[in-house]
Amino acid sequence: MSSPRHPSISNRCQIIERIGVLADIAGNALGAGTRRHLREGEKRLREARFNLVVLGEFKRGKSTLINALLGVDVLPTGVVPLTSAVTVVRSGVRSRLIVAFADGREREHPISGLARFVTEQENPGNRLGVEHTIVELSAEILGGGLQIVDTPGIGSVHAHNTDVAWEYMPSVDAALCVLAADQPFAAAEREFFRAAAARAPRVLLVVNKVDHLKAAELEAAIDFIRAATAELLGTMELELYPVSARTGVGLPALRDRIAGLAERESETLVVRSVGALAAGAAASAAQAVRFEAHAIELPLAELACRAERFNERARALRAAGAQAAVLLGSGVDRVLENEVNAPLLRFAQDNAAELEQKLADRVGELHGLPARELGPALDTWVDEMIRERFGTLVPELEAAIAAEVRSLQQSFATRIRTVLTEIQDAADETFGARAGVSLPEVDFSTPASFTFKLADVAHMLDSMVSFGRRTIPGELGRRMVTRDARDRLLHMADRHAGRLRSALVDRVRQAVKDYERELTRTVDEAVRAITATVARVSEERAGSAPEVARRRDELLARARRLEELRDELAELVAIEAERDRTQPRATTTK
Repeated sequence: MSSPRHPSISNRCQIIERIGVLADIAGNALGAGTRRHLREGEKRLREARFNLVVLGEFKRGKSTLINALLGVDVLPTGVVPLTSAVTVVRSGVRSRLIVAFADGREREHPISGLARFVTEQENPGNRLGVEHTIVELSAEILGGGLQIVDTPGIGSVHAHNTDVAWEYMPSVDAALCVLAADQPFAAAEREFFRAAAARAPRVLLVVNKVDHLKAAELEAAIDFIRAATAELLGTMELELYPVSARTGVGLPALRDRIAGLAERESETLVVRSVGALAAGAAASAAQAVRFEAHAIELPLAELACRAERFNERARALRAAGAQAAVLLGSGVDRVLENEVNAPLLRFAQDNAAELEQKLADRVGELHGLPARELGPALDTWVDEMIRERFGTLVPELEAAIAAEVRSLQQSFATRIRTVLTEIQDAADETFGARAGVSLPEVDFSTPASFTFKLADVAHMLDSMVSFGRRTIPGELGRRMVTRDARDRLLHMADRHAGRLRSALVDRVRQAVKDYERELTRTVDEAVRAITATVARVSEERAGSAPEVARRRDELLARARRLEELRDELAELVAIEAERDRTQPRATTTK
């Protein structure tokens, strides 16, 4: 009988064996990305390693949180060092950094050199070609084969960071999704976490930066996050941990939960994660092989005619996708004009009277100060007023834009999904079978982010100081200083409105462009996959009748075996899911 620590060893070995069979049988029906994820999953099963992947938007404090959990500052943090590559932190006999490059090279470095390879500042756009980095060190939390994986934040100005985070999703055994208590639960985060919940058998939700809020504010924020998260997780239990990575509040409970995952649940979770990935790959490969088997039965001339008909249909469908992208762009332009351009162009005018009255009230409160003291006092007040006004304005604009653009994106995504379905239909109608092209869930596509990090307008304030005539004595000097402060206040309101307008427009357009690129890419990939299969079949079809018949029978046999593998893997995953369901564990902390 298996020990409690290793409840899934038998199923683990069976999945390893079936992944090997799957790779052999599927052949080129498995894409390169799927093969890579399967190899990585098989390696985790063999080495009893377990990926706890830290996910979330940029600047939620993910790297700071990991450092706090480790008890040592390993990962680069701060305003500038934005994570651009995946870093795996695991236990090692000695501290070291292993840098794996996309070309297959691996190099060892001191851990202190990590920032050189994983930050936008030192490795912009990942120009060094880093595939991932591995940090090995001794830390109490890294027991039981646990690997804590730091991923780039989604939604930053660097689109490739978002891409890297999404591409790592198939390697998630358990997800640690990080929110910030003092920032709204953005649409991008919801879609990203929904994808994580659909992929990973365990999700821990961490609300970081609780020290930024007062008790009543924190309680309201937690309630809001609980309600917003319930729809994302479906039947999965909500495990929520409010923490402050900076002060240590809530970290002991989170550490205990992670230790429990590694000690008691990791075997089951890895088997479920990798098994589900392999089952999906087997299903897709089986469909692709059946498509090829059907196509090879067609006479060569007929196959060529059908291939041309499919290509014509595919061109029309691509054009439909391009037209949908044009409509998306036009819709976004309208939203930006109505929700950003027009309001911010009027901002200074619409608020001038109110701002001048507030300034007059402040001058009245400082009636006893001479001009030389009144000037600096009003400078400070103007800065505070601009911060306050824009701190209120930014989330209002973000909310308005997010709602409008999200609706446009969903409409576009629906059109693209229709195009993808019609491509499958075209293959079915033309060749008499559906191709093995996976149709992505719309919500799994790269979403746009509207958290623009402009709430702290202090970073946008320049050092312009109107010295005025602060040396003039008496009431004349005070009037001069007051006039200077008024001019500066209105000038800064107008200028910062312009800066904000430019920033919002650029960010929204870039986010929508990334979203469009991601979805339209799936259309191109679908067409290429089908076209490549037809080209391969055309070559095989040129052979003799017996050779074609043997090839067809071979393909059908492969398809049946792949379908058997799909069912076997799904059954193993179901066994582990039931074992997991009946296993007691901690669920939620307050």
